[in-house]
Amino acid sequence: MRPINRAHLAVLGIALGPILIAVALLWLRLVTPFDGARLEPAQPVWKANGVVVTPVEEQPGGLREGDLVVGVDGRSLEAWAQTLFQPDVSRPSWQFGQTVVYTVIRAGNRLDVPVVLGHYPLGAVLVRSWGVFLFLLAFQPVGLFVFLRRPHEPAARLFFLSASCVLAGGFAWSLGLQVSDLIGGTGFWMYRVPLRGAYMLSYVGQLHFALIFPRKLPFVVRHPRAIRLMYAGSFALYGLFIAISRFAASSTLHWLGWWTPAERSFTFVYFILTILVAVRRYEGLKSDRVARYQLRWIVYALVLSGGLSTFFGYLPEISLGHPLVNWNTLVLFFLPLPLSFAVAILRYRLFDIDIIINRTLVYGTLTALVAALYVLVVGSLGLVFQARSSLVTSVVATGVVAIVFQPLRDRVQRAVNRLMYGERDDPYRVLTRLGQRLEVTLAPDAVLSTIVETIAQALKLPYTAIVLKDQQTFTVAATYGLLKGEPLRLPLVYQAEIVGQLILAPRSPDEAFTSSDLRLLDGLTHPVGMAVHAVRLTADLQRSREQLVMAREAERRRLRRDLHDGLGQALASQVLQLDAVYNLLRHDPVEARMLVTDLKTQTQNIIADIRRLVYELRPPALDELGLVPALREQAEQINQLDGLRISLEAPDYLPPLPAAVEVAAYRITLEALTNVVRHAHARQCAIRLALDNVLRLEIIDDGCGLPAHCRTGIGLTSIRERTTELGGTCIIQPAPAGGTQVLVSLPLPKEKGELAWSASAS
Repeated sequence: MRPINRAHLAVLGIALGPILIAVALLWLRLVTPFDGARLEPAQPVWKANGVVVTPVEEQPGGLREGDLVVGVDGRSLEAWAQTLFQPDVSRPSWQFGQTVVYTVIRAGNRLDVPVVLGHYPLGAVLVRSWGVFLFLLAFQPVGLFVFLRRPHEPAARLFFLSASCVLAGGFAWSLGLQVSDLIGGTGFWMYRVPLRGAYMLSYVGQLHFALIFPRKLPFVVRHPRAIRLMYAGSFALYGLFIAISRFAASSTLHWLGWWTPAERSFTFVYFILTILVAVRRYEGLKSDRVARYQLRWIVYALVLSGGLSTFFGYLPEISLGHPLVNWNTLVLFFLPLPLSFAVAILRYRLFDIDIIINRTLVYGTLTALVAALYVLVVGSLGLVFQARSSLVTSVVATGVVAIVFQPLRDRVQRAVNRLMYGERDDPYRVLTRLGQRLEVTLAPDAVLSTIVETIAQALKLPYTAIVLKDQQTFTVAATYGLLKGEPLRLPLVYQAEIVGQLILAPRSPDEAFTSSDLRLLDGLTHPVGMAVHAVRLTADLQRSREQLVMAREAERRRLRRDLHDGLGQALASQVLQLDAVYNLLRHDPVEARMLVTDLKTQTQNIIADIRRLVYELRPPALDELGLVPALREQAEQINQLDGLRISLEAPDYLPPLPAAVEVAAYRITLEALTNVVRHAHARQCAIRLALDNVLRLEIIDDGCGLPAHCRTGIGLTSIRERTTELGGTCIIQPAPAGGTQVLVSLPLPKEKGELAWSASAS
C-alpha cells in the first residue's frame, strides 16, 4: 500500500462532507418532535392540496396509513409549503409531548386529528429500510477499502467519492421527509439540497468513472474541462427543469412532487449513458486484453443491476404507479455494483467472469421459470378445487416444482451453454452435423470450407481456418469469419504425419479457450486431419493427371517438331537430290556419284535420328538386355572415366517388370548417376536393387553431399516426378558416411499391365 499524501486527505475530506450532512440530518430527526408518520420514499405522496403520510408505528387516535394531510394548526399545508421559500416567516416551535391538530382527508371525509408529538423511532425506520442500509453497509466499506488500496488511481478515488455520495443519499432516502419538515423548513432543505444532490452526484460520478476507467479517453485527456462541464451541466439542467416546471404546476405542493421524479429521470439517463459508454469502450479496446477484462466486470454489474431494477422497479412504477417488488428488495439488485467495481480495480483476474455470467443466466432463468410454474400450478388447482390458499394446493405445487427442477435446470444449463459457447458440451452432435454436411458436399474443394464453417458455427467462433502443409510452409486452404485476437493453432495429424493446422480465434480477443473447448477440438482434429489428407490426395491426384496430360502433349509436340522439322525436311531434300542424280547420270556420272555419296550420309543421319526418337520413347537396351544388364552397361561406360567407380548390386534374376516401372527405374538411376558425375566429385558410387512387394532402388555416393541451402534442380525434380507418377516414394538425403543417398520405392501392381499405359509418358 502506497503512502497517502495531502491530495488523498483532501479526497477523504470531500467524501466525508455528504456523510457529515447525513449525520446532521439524523441528529435533527432525533432532536425534533415527531408526529409518528412520514412521507413514504419512492411513493406518489405529493398531491395538489396535501401530502399522503404513512405511520411508522400506528397509534390509536393518531394518523393512519393513507391519510392526506391538508392542514396543520388551522393553516393549509399549501400555505406552509409556500413559506419554504420565505426565510423571514415565523415558524412554530414544537415540544415533545405537545398535541398538534392535523387536518386530514380520510376515506373522503375531512377530519381534525390530534397528534401527540414524540421521539423519532429510529429502530423502526431501520427495520422498514433494511435493504437500503444493507446496501449502504456494503458499498461504503468497499469504496473505502479500494481507495486505501489504490489511493493514487483516479478510478479508485472516484469510486470512493461515489460510494460516500450513495451512503449520504441512501441514508437520507431511508429517513425520509415528514410533515414537520414542511413546517420548520430546515429538515426539508437539509434533505433536498445537499443529500439528494449527493445522490444524483453519484450517478454523474459513475459516468465519469466510465470515461476514465480503465484508461482515460483521449478526449478527456485533451479536454479536462469537459468533466467539470459535465457535472455543472447536469445540475444546471436539473435546476432549469425545476424552474420551468414551477409555471406548469397547479400548486407549490404539486411542484415539490415533481422534484423526485425529475431526480430519478436524470439518474436513470446517466445510468443508461454509463452502460452505453462502458460497452462502447469495451468494443474500442480490442487490442488491450487487460482493459477489456476489467471493463467486462463493470458492464456485467451495470447490465445485471440495471436490468433487474428497470424491469422490477422503474418501468412498473412508470406504467403501474408502483414497483413489482418492495424497495428493500429492489435496492439489493445493486449489490453486484460495488463488488464488481472493486474486483475490476483491484483483482480483475480473481474470478472467471464468464462462469459468473453463465451461472447468473442459468439461475436467473431457472428462478423465473420455477416461479411461473408454481404460480401456474397453484392457479390451476385453485380454479379446479376453488381453494386458492389450500395447503393441499401448495403441497402439490411444491411437489411438481421439486420433480421438474433438476430436468429443468439441466435444460436451462444446456441452453445457456449453447448461447454462450455453442455446442461444445455435445461433441457427438457436432461430429454428426459435420458428417452430414460432408455427405452432401460432393465437390472436393468445398470440403474444407464446410468444415471451417461448421466448427465456427457450432462453437460460436468469429474465425476458423485450415492451412495445408507443403513441405516446410503452410498455405491457407479455407477460412470462415474475421480474425480477432491471437488465434489457437492445432496440428492436424494423419498417421503420425502433420498434414496441416486448424486455426481458431477465441470468442473475444481477451478470452482463452476453456478445457471443454479443447476437449471438443481434440476430438475434432482427428476426423478433420483425415479429411485434409483426403483433400490433399485428391489435389495431388488432380495435379498428377494434369502433369501427365501436359507431359503427353509436350512429348507429342516434340515428336511432331522432330519429325516435321528434322526427318520431314531431310526426306524432302533427298527427293530433290535423287531427281538431280537422275538428270546427271547421262552427261555427268562423276557428279552423280558425289551426290549419291551425300545421299548415303544423309540417310545414315536420318536413321540415327529415328533411333534417337525410339530410344527416347523407350530405351532399346531394356528390351534387348533387361533392366539389370542395361544398368550394368551404363555403369561400365561411366567407369571408363577417371576418378569414379560404380558398383551394381542386384538379384541374379528379376521377374518381368511392368514397362512403366522398368523405364522409371532406368531413368531415375541414369539421372542420379548424371548428378554424381557432374556435381558430387565422388570416388565411389553404389547402385542397389531389391525386390519384394515393391522395387527398391538405392544410389549412394561418397561425394561432397548436398549443400546447406540446396535448391531443387531439374534432375532431382525429374526423379521425384517419375516416382510420384507411379505412386512411389522418394527420399533424397545425406548419406550416413558422407555424400548423398537416393532411396526410391516403386510399387508393383498385381497385374503387370496396370501401369503399362504410362510407359509412353516416361
